[in-house]
This record gives sequence, structure tokens and C-alpha cells, in this order.
Amino acid sequence: MTLSRRNLLWMALGGAALARADGGTLHVLIDGSIEMPQAQFKDGQAVDGLQVRLALELGRRLGRTVRFRLVPRRRISQLLDEGREADLICNYLPAWLPGPLQWSRPYLDDADLLVTAAGHPAPARLQDLAGQRIGTVSGFLYPEAEAALGAGFMRDDAPNLVTNLRKLASGRIRYAIVGRVTFDYLQRRGDVPLELHPPLIIARQHTACALAPHSDLALPELDAALAAMQADGSLARIVARYR
Repeated sequence: MTLSRRNLLWMALGGAALARADGGTLHVLIDGSIEMPQAQFKDGQAVDGLQVRLALELGRRLGRTVRFRLVPRRRISQLLDEGREADLICNYLPAWLPGPLQWSRPYLDDADLLVTAAGHPAPARLQDLAGQRIGTVSGFLYPEAEAALGAGFMRDDAPNLVTNLRKLASGRIRYAIVGRVTFDYLQRRGDVPLELHPPLIIARQHTACALAPHSDLALPELDAALAAMQADGSLARIVARYR
């Protein structure tokens, strides 16, 4: 009798979990400036959110204790490259974190959106905004906007998406680039403080986890855990919690 691919996957994952049942630790970096639904903080600790629950489920399946480390966005690549108390960070793309990192299988659909305050004309395409100030988040990379606008990409940085929405509401800026997962979450909660035109999709993305090159967690183990979470619906349930 031939085992199914799913059964083989579960056997491999089970073996990895048993091998790590000796108290191994999974050091997970969290960008300290992100907001819900990605992460919620209390007293300097990550306590809830999509990235937190994803990491806890990965740790459970890998038989590891998860330890979160809040870090400034600009230090993420350096800490992962050094590999000191830093195994991985999730919900990222290679374009956002250059360096010799290992990348997991993609698992989450997201997109960059351009939003425009309703009191101003909505652009038909991103190129129409050359030379216009666009709300962005400090430390974030926007490769599609940079490619489309070149020297005409006029960033107006803020600490996070929520601050950019406030700047839109106050009239300080007319346009902002936002992540769809976070923006949709804020809209459902009624936390978008102004009327906006329908968003313009700049780029569709499939985010993944970046694994430190010196981590003792092997990339096939990480991929197997993510694949199992996708196969049994647990990943979908985590995502649905914040949609």
C-alpha cells in the first residue's frame, strides 16, 4: 500500500517535532512598529495578532518554545544575518529584506494598495503621481512604486499605516500606499477616519517567512510545517481570525 503525499508530510513533520521536543527555542523577530492585525503589543511584549499566532503554531508543530523579540525595522536584516537569537520573521518578501536569507514557501496573499482621499481625483495609474507626495511607512520598501515613478517617487514617511490615514484625514497628504491585509482589518473595525476612493492595486504579493542563514532550523522543516498548516486548514483559521 502506497502512502499518500499528505501522510508522508505528516510523518516527516512528526519526526521533526519529536527531534525538537528537547526544549529547542524558535527565536521570532517582530517589527516593533507594526500594528494589528499583524501584531498587538502590551508592556513591550507581542501578545496577539496574525504574526504571533502563526509563530506559536509553527513552534507547536516543530516542538520548539517560541520567544518573540521586538526589534526596529531597520535592524531586521542585520539580526537575521548575524543569527544571534534570531531564527526568522514572517509575513515578508525577499524584496523587503535583501540579504543572504532563506525563504519559506509563500502562504499569505496580500497586496499594496494606493488609497486616495475622496476630496481629490483618483489617479488611473501610479505613474500619474510622479512628483506628488505619497504617504509611506518609514523603513518600508516599495519596489513597484520606485520602478513606476523613479525619481518622481516622493515619499512622505510616517511610523505606521494608522498615522498615514490620519494624515490623509487632516489633508496633509492626498495619497498613501497601504497593505491590503492591515487596511481591510482597519476598515472592518471602522478605524479608517475618512472617505476614500476605491483603492488602486499596485502589486499583488504572496508573503513568506525569512529564515536566518545560520539558524539550526532547517528550511525543509519550516516548509513542512507551513504546508501542513495549509493542508489541515489551521493556517486559514488563523488568517480568518483577523479578517
